[in-house]
Amino acid sequence: MDWRQAAADYNAKLWSALKVLEPIDPSSTTLHPFIAILSHPKGKKVIPRVFRQTDEQQKLTIFTMIMVHLDQLDVVRMACQASPEAPLPLAIRHDIELFVQAILPALFSFANDAAFGIMIGLIGLITDRVNVGALACTKIGLAFLTMFISRATIVKQSGHAPEADWDQWNQLYNRLFDLLEPSLPYIFTQPIDAGDDVYVWQFLAAIGTQADPDQQQRLVIGVKDRVMEAVGTAKTLPDEVGRPRLDNVNLFMKAIGLDVELLG
Repeated sequence: MDWRQAAADYNAKLWSALKVLEPIDPSSTTLHPFIAILSHPKGKKVIPRVFRQTDEQQKLTIFTMIMVHLDQLDVVRMACQASPEAPLPLAIRHDIELFVQAILPALFSFANDAAFGIMIGLIGLITDRVNVGALACTKIGLAFLTMFISRATIVKQSGHAPEADWDQWNQLYNRLFDLLEPSLPYIFTQPIDAGDDVYVWQFLAAIGTQADPDQQQRLVIGVKDRVMEAVGTAKTLPDEVGRPRLDNVNLFMKAIGLDVELLG
């Protein structure tokens, strides 16, 4: 057996063990086997190795399965129960950070190289099949949404996308915005003094960049209380602590053509 055949056999065994294409009854409340694997630390840690061993179509299939079940991932499902009054347990925070370190780099690297049309298809799956409100209140959910929207911004600036792709993207973006809007007042799930909200400001900056003037106004209305609270708190802190927090708010403000200094 030559090395090519050995590699093919290893790939086949790995692919089978992942159960990515395992059929499941749509009416069942049981987690898909592949998503269940990702609920365990060892399952999260294996994804970088999997991405080194699989071909492009298999990577896309993995990415698609994760997107279809995004609100069922433990790091979304469990995190969505958080609130400023009931912060996340340490075990869940560890799972989230492991997902960030082990899985997001592999998925985002693939997404950065994928055709824009594929990204449009994946965001379409999210708007059609995933509880967007659940994504909006979690670090992992917002990370994926930020990635998709930022990718669209980069492609737009490059001027390389076909007009048909942009028409489809604009329709999906408007649909996504409408789904997200009711959750905007609740996307900050950490207390104001926790200092762990930069990923939310990054998301707001991304979505604000793509928003039209009406949507930008609706964004401001949705998060204005947190903006004012964050600015007020930052100005009571020493400059070396308060300035970075103001800079985080400004990520969003500058994306919609404003500046935190205008708030006095």
